[in-house]
Amino acid sequence: MTSPTSFRSNWAEMSLPPDQDALTIRPVNGTNAYLAKDYNGSLGLFLRDVTDSLPNRNYKHIEIEIHARKNLHIPGRGVQNLNNCLILMSDSQISSAALSLVLEGLHDHCPSGIFNATSLIQVLDEVEELLRKPKSPPSREEVAGAWGELYVLKMLIQSTQDPETQRTILSGWEGEIRDKLDFRFSYTLLALEIKTTMSNDRIHHFHGIEQLTIPDGYRYGILASLCVELDEGITCSQLIAQILSLTKGSEADKERFSKLFNRRRIIRGPSCEDDRFLFQLARNGLSFYEFSNVPAPGEKEGVTPIEWLSDLENIERIPSAELDLLLRKVTHPHQVLLE
Repeated sequence: MTSPTSFRSNWAEMSLPPDQDALTIRPVNGTNAYLAKDYNGSLGLFLRDVTDSLPNRNYKHIEIEIHARKNLHIPGRGVQNLNNCLILMSDSQISSAALSLVLEGLHDHCPSGIFNATSLIQVLDEVEELLRKPKSPPSREEVAGAWGELYVLKMLIQSTQDPETQRTILSGWEGEIRDKLDFRFSYTLLALEIKTTMSNDRIHHFHGIEQLTIPDGYRYGILASLCVELDEGITCSQLIAQILSLTKGSEADKERFSKLFNRRRIIRGPSCEDDRFLFQLARNGLSFYEFSNVPAPGEKEGVTPIEWLSDLENIERIPSAELDLLLRKVTHPHQVLLE
């Protein structure tokens, strides 16, 4: 059996390949592993004679496959034929320092030096976040956008006492994949987009015409515009705690809501978990508008509007009575009949 330090020393001694299409390959003595280094210095790992199946994973910066047969050209040893070969290739987003974490973890799981697919995946799961180069935290503007979505979500959740309706409202946020529209309430045929500004001027940045387009099969599209003040109020993470405290029903109901909320937060991204910035709604800071009334670029043949700013200061708001009815369709779907 080889020690974990031999992996690090082997890696340090490996040169870069001569061109972009080549790999530098080195077997690790006493194991079924081979190290690979590509032209960018990224990590590759080959494991031969892997007999267990590869668990289903989708890592952001790592590709893993198993091949029934793989031929490796190793300097001084010619061509080696590897059966049932697991191939891991990382991209340049992962630091080569992560190599020691992976390999030391592999030795912890398989001290014999005969590594398998299950152990490799267990190690990757444990160190996945550490494998990534540190990302810049979300900007204040990005956090403000997430705060606005959470504020509206809280407003809707606290407007109903029915646990099933609370989960249905939550299901409309972001969808199973990140959506162009912030909320889609299919049971009321209503789409809702949220825009938040840290200015007293109600001017919002739009990233595409889809943010003001009523989806096929829907009847209503409304924009919620929030003006927020900085450095007072609560953070996004505190808003999340408040939303969870509003859930109704049995412990099982609350658990289902919490699990769904966790999935939606992952989809929304780190902005909604932020605890650095404080916001509060400005006086008269929340207004609603029909999609059709929000200023947008005119359509021209051969031109697709990508981004623009809309000034809503003098745009007609949705009247209170009409807005109350629309939102009540979201929060009390069993009591209000669709028009």
